[in-house]
Amino acid sequence: MAKISSHVLESLARIGFSEKPFMEWLDTELEAVKEQIMFQTDEAQLRISQGRAQKLSEIRTLIRTAPEMLRKA
Repeated sequence: MAKISSHVLESLARIGFSEKPFMEWLDTELEAVKEQIMFQTDEAQLRISQGRAQKLSEIRTLIRTAPEMLRKA
């Protein structure tokens, strides 16, 4: 992963601390996409859903780890 600027990490950390509704929405969206993956029969749509799930998971992880990444930077 490319180096993330400290300004972006600070913004992500603020989101994680102060935007609980957004974080809950993000978790809900990820679970919905995971459920789509389980029942998807079309190969192309399956790959699209897997990509969405991966990106949502990466964003969620970045938000949650931003405070620690800032301390280490």
